[in-house]
Amino acid sequence: MPSPISTNTIDLFFSGMFMRELRFIGLAFLGFAIKVLSSFLNFSTILSHGLSFLVCSVLTLNSASYSMDLAKSPENIITNSLNTKVEKASSDNLRGGTIAQQMTINNQPIIKNGDDWWLPSWVNPLPDVVSFNVPNPQVPFQTLDVVTLRWRDVNPQEGVYDWSILQKALGQTNNIYVRFLNSDVIHCPIWLSSKYPSLKPFNIGSYQDDFNITSAGFFYPMWHPEFQQEFKKLLQSFKAQNFASHPHLKFFYIPGAWQWGEFNPEVIQPLFVAEGLTPSSLLTWFRGLIDAYVDAFGTINAYKLVYTDQDILYNFNDAVDWEIAIDRNPSGYVVSKGGSTRFGLLAKYNFVATDMPNYGVSVVDIGTGKYMIVDDNAPLIADPKRIIGSETVQFGGSTIPLSSDPALVENQYRMTALKNLQLRVNVLMSTTAEYWNAQPALHTYMLNSLGKHYYDSPDAWADLREAEDVYQQGVHWNLGDHSKWTIRNLERWLIQREVAPDGNTVATNLVTLPVQYNKISYEARRTDHQNGSDYIYFGVDDKFIKGGTNNIQIKVTYLDNNSASWGIQYNAANGNSYKKSSLVSNTNNNQWKTATFAISDAAFINRQNGNMDFRIFNGGQQDLTVRFVRVIKLQPPS
Repeated sequence: MPSPISTNTIDLFFSGMFMRELRFIGLAFLGFAIKVLSSFLNFSTILSHGLSFLVCSVLTLNSASYSMDLAKSPENIITNSLNTKVEKASSDNLRGGTIAQQMTINNQPIIKNGDDWWLPSWVNPLPDVVSFNVPNPQVPFQTLDVVTLRWRDVNPQEGVYDWSILQKALGQTNNIYVRFLNSDVIHCPIWLSSKYPSLKPFNIGSYQDDFNITSAGFFYPMWHPEFQQEFKKLLQSFKAQNFASHPHLKFFYIPGAWQWGEFNPEVIQPLFVAEGLTPSSLLTWFRGLIDAYVDAFGTINAYKLVYTDQDILYNFNDAVDWEIAIDRNPSGYVVSKGGSTRFGLLAKYNFVATDMPNYGVSVVDIGTGKYMIVDDNAPLIADPKRIIGSETVQFGGSTIPLSSDPALVENQYRMTALKNLQLRVNVLMSTTAEYWNAQPALHTYMLNSLGKHYYDSPDAWADLREAEDVYQQGVHWNLGDHSKWTIRNLERWLIQREVAPDGNTVATNLVTLPVQYNKISYEARRTDHQNGSDYIYFGVDDKFIKGGTNNIQIKVTYLDNNSASWGIQYNAANGNSYKKSSLVSNTNNNQWKTATFAISDAAFINRQNGNMDFRIFNGGQQDLTVRFVRVIKLQPPS
């Protein structure tokens, strides 16, 4: 990162290797001195800022040196600098008065080009929140492995059960999760069809299975009484081994039906209709299947049962009677029995996973917009043992093609990461190294955030966007809701709302992507100066911060497309509801940037208009465009 002081003269003096080492030793010694002094005195903030300014004046660092960070505690200056990328100075960053990524002089905001995914050094990832298709050297400590089983391998002969593959996997060091394939004819025991000639498969189309074998797509009807009989024997054998209690078994996909073992009742609805069966028949069979799984795992381990469908309304080819009767009962029943869930395509971040009340997410009309409200007290989200899984393996394939525009590809990755975090995902499965390494800073941030709750998360954020959920719009249309399902924002313990009369915003930054149902979205909002709205208002969840004196950062990702000077006004601990930050002066180079505001006295007690906690002021002359705002706690939660 750049320095506000020219390094040419100083570097001539400190040109030898010895002097470069001496500079580092001097910096380390002074950082240690700050730590010692701070531990005995009550004015550590003054010492940190004053002494660090002195360090900057004498020990200016070049691009090969170590960075300092006043946003972190003094004792972390040296250790954290090793993880901070120091970039060549630019005129934009010089204007911000930066020495390194998180440092400020005279409390001026820091300006960084592009996104800024920095987190404090005390933040660490939870264990096994990411599982890769193959080992990824970028995150070697994430050791969750997948084990794929086929019924035919476990039950090669009638009455014979061989669990050696699973036993071997559980005997290894790594934790595992299990995909159990049990309905495709090629995955089922050969003896099954000869014993039960009436068991006739149905076809839903060919596909490449998890063993890279092309399947013709013929599946047995799992609701067939004789199929159920044999499958329940299999589960009883599993129960007898007490596998569910094994500490290395993190979770198990259920019910194992259809292509890739991923369930969807829409696939079988035409078959039920053809056989004269009712929605009630489907639900009765499904509940019996889930009960058999819960019995095999035991109530105490039911959280390890991960349902491979979602909490959604089904279209059933416009069969409204089926849509009404099935409703959200399948997911609701799994959750009620203590089970978990997983999403297959959160890369379609405008699609489906918005309105899921069983899960704990509801779409609510607020003012003129629809917002996703996440209930942190919902059973699935509140219980840290339950699995909320997601997969990203489809990136770059036919289902989730990547844009030809690198900027839009970056947008696709960012939106998918944020959607996962908004939905409180705590395990990311089937991740490819290509996906992870394409945006390392973003994905490292996601790694450190997965599975965190409001009580242990380092940050809260709001992504300001507006996009249509075509799927939800369609299924609700059949039920009489003919409104347009345009969903506002992705939010995680920080909300942005329209506040009259001076805080109304306008959707902007139109983005078009090559993904079905995700073609159009607005990925930013701007103030509306022309109509008297010069503010963007934000509210911090009271569970995250409310009251006290909080040492935080607020990061604002904005478009530098004019010459405005703008800043933040916030609820301060001294009772000032609109305390002003220092200002950012735009340079009008039309680049996305992130400004970091250091605030040591945030109270956030809902005292601004609309019960909000802080607002961004565009300066009163020109509009400001913002796409992402983060509030970061600089100290770990007690």
